[in-house]
Amino acid sequence: MRLPLAAAAVVPVLLITGCAPIITHGPDVHPGFSGGASAAIGDGPTYENGDDPGPFYIGAAIVNVAYGVRAKSDSRPSFRFGLQGPTIDAVALDLFVQAPRKWLRPVSAGAGFMGEFSDGRRMPYVQTGIRSAEGFGLNAAVSRYKDARRNRMEKAQVNWLSFEAPLTKFAALHFHFGYASAHVTKWIRLDETPYIDEDRWVKLGGATLELHH
Repeated sequence: MRLPLAAAAVVPVLLITGCAPIITHGPDVHPGFSGGASAAIGDGPTYENGDDPGPFYIGAAIVNVAYGVRAKSDSRPSFRFGLQGPTIDAVALDLFVQAPRKWLRPVSAGAGFMGEFSDGRRMPYVQTGIRSAEGFGLNAAVSRYKDARRNRMEKAQVNWLSFEAPLTKFAALHFHFGYASAHVTKWIRLDETPYIDEDRWVKLGGATLELHH
């Protein structure tokens, strides 16, 4: 896929509000440029406290572009440099390092870091999975983050199970199934007593259309 085509796709989707952070890729790095579009929805309890009507996560609608550096030697790590947005109402960097394939074959695994520009949220994650020679794959990602702002604290864990199915030589579909939980505390400025102090959770489901070189 050519980079200008992927970059052009970013513009309209950036206008859509999203909330749930999605790991849009598998643990086996694709070399060269790639891009895609993802959508997810959340289903869980409705929280009506204070300024939070609705579920913990309402879902997401995002696009991403990335460049993968796949090591020629199986004894060296591979890297993926990605940009996606909006994730949790922000544009985010998604940096992923795949462990040398020789170490874990036939399993692929690595660690990543998602960092957002506007709200400063930081989310490290680990991912592992397996993919057949035909392109079918199954992987799991586990992530954690802490969001501390002037009048809120959110400690959360977001887990994804994803199934990858090839469409063509240059395209694949990823189906995502997730679960997110967090403890959310909020307070009004100048008042140390929180008006929200509770555990929250949500089930997530979504899909990603990935195009790669």
